[in-house]
Amino acid sequence: MRRAAGAFLLDVVAVLLFATIGRASHAEGVTLRGVVLVAWPFLAALALGWLLARTRGDWPVRVPGSPVVWLTTVVLGLALRVATGGGFAWSFAVVTLVVLGLFLVGWRCVREVGRFAVEGVARWSQARERVSR
Repeated sequence: MRRAAGAFLLDVVAVLLFATIGRASHAEGVTLRGVVLVAWPFLAALALGWLLARTRGDWPVRVPGSPVVWLTTVVLGLALRVATGGGFAWSFAVVTLVVLGLFLVGWRCVREVGRFAVEGVARWSQARERVSR
């Protein structure tokens, strides 16, 4: 459960980073209020994405569960943004899809590659040890 809480927190940080970069790139001023105003629809959608992944039987911490989390965060986040008076532009939707994809799926991929590398080296050294005997 601690791993899930840490992973969810990392996703929250990723969404906040997305909102912060967006505000900074448009010279809107990086204030806590401004970042929260941009981020809240995506944070709400992120929570629902985690819930949806779990109800489908996926584990959101792992790579196979990440597309559900990512796409729910993007689609529902954009819908909430529009429904509450935030603007919509296709260019923003594309940037949101790409950046949140990199942030939400990317760290999981890096983690899996790292785990594979560590486990692979361990297996290799064990096999090598057996051969040298």
